[in-house]
Amino acid sequence: MPSLTPAPLAVALFLPDLKDRPDRRSAVDLAHRLLRADVAVDVVAPMGGGPLRAALNPAVGQIDLAKRHAATSALALARVMAERQPSLLAIPREVAWVGRLALWLARSDARLVVLEGDAEADFAAIRAAVPRWD
Repeated sequence: MPSLTPAPLAVALFLPDLKDRPDRRSAVDLAHRLLRADVAVDVVAPMGGGPLRAALNPAVGQIDLAKRHAATSALALARVMAERQPSLLAIPREVAWVGRLALWLARSDARLVVLEGDAEADFAAIRAAVPRWD
């Protein structure tokens, strides 16, 4: 018999890289804040290496797409979206088109939130975009 408790909210956070830049550090802070709010978080990146990888909490899922650039990651990101089925895809503005294409290719009904680089504002945007926040 299936469980009557709702599945936890899951968010995929796509980053073009894990370089130590202010906007990427803000995204890592956002991932940790979502984790503290009992949200399942996967950080998805074209190449998984970078200085910020070590800064990620071990409870945050880390998905390496094995791609060289964000621009070539749409198909691999679509596969992740289809397999993991998160409720929401959060993505920086400079690669938002990759997220739109990936959601379209995956035929996903996940919502897309474009990140501004401010953890507080991005958390509020994600909270406003999810269908139900418990």
